[in-house]
Amino acid sequence: MTEWLDVLEIGPECNERFVECNKVPELDKLEIKLCGVSFLSGKYCVGRADPMCHTIFYVVDGSLELHTEKGQQTIDKGHLVTLPAHKPFLIELQSENFSMVWFDLNDCLHWRTLCENRPSVALCESGRQIFHLLSFIYYERSNILRQSSVKQLEYYLDKTLCAESSVSSDHQKLDQLIRDIEKKLHFNWTVKDMGAIIHYSSPHLHRLFQKRFTRSPIQHLIFLRMERAKYLLKNTTWSIEQIAEQVGYKDVFNFSKRFKKSIGLPPGLFRKTDVA
Repeated sequence: MTEWLDVLEIGPECNERFVECNKVPELDKLEIKLCGVSFLSGKYCVGRADPMCHTIFYVVDGSLELHTEKGQQTIDKGHLVTLPAHKPFLIELQSENFSMVWFDLNDCLHWRTLCENRPSVALCESGRQIFHLLSFIYYERSNILRQSSVKQLEYYLDKTLCAESSVSSDHQKLDQLIRDIEKKLHFNWTVKDMGAIIHYSSPHLHRLFQKRFTRSPIQHLIFLRMERAKYLLKNTTWSIEQIAEQVGYKDVFNFSKRFKKSIGLPPGLFRKTDVA
């Protein structure tokens, strides 16, 4: 961009919960000027020509376009974006739905040191924890009950901004993918579906799974389904048919056959034994 402007275009479908220091004074002690949880849809375009605060946001779901002096970049979920004070930026919504948790940090020595000495975009595994912590702080009116959550929030902010991760990008992306798969074990997953989530080709994904788990992506999917089935058999009174459907098998016979092959016992007998 040749000219940076202050832009604030937020459509009616966007929902933002602002956590203000006059309502949560504990944040003032952390040098947090303002923060919030955002659920965005439709029109969203925010730009700052000369921001007075350091801005950070953790992408929980969806994607957006980030413009800085370094260029343009698409940011997907599972990333932390760090925008130092006095550096212009513009962000625009790219996906149909988007959620994030964000912070405007005062330009004090502590935050300046952390924000000016790290990459503008980095993988981050703690976004959802921070998202839920701030959501709780937003709703909880008792400062006594907020104390532990604010302490956790302080820990996660420092931890993520200080992080110089020794874990590879591939490793982190696989962790993200597995979390997504575990949330939808009933889904009819293909390797192509898996690769699309973290923008990897099917052959590359296959190599990564083999290297990390000594299993193919589909074999690891089966492993996750069987682990969930074992838990449900031992800890619920759901029927075997219901459990089969929960882990992606519409045909209970196919589920039972797969379970016995993987675990060594049919589901009904496994439920009755002391085997974990």
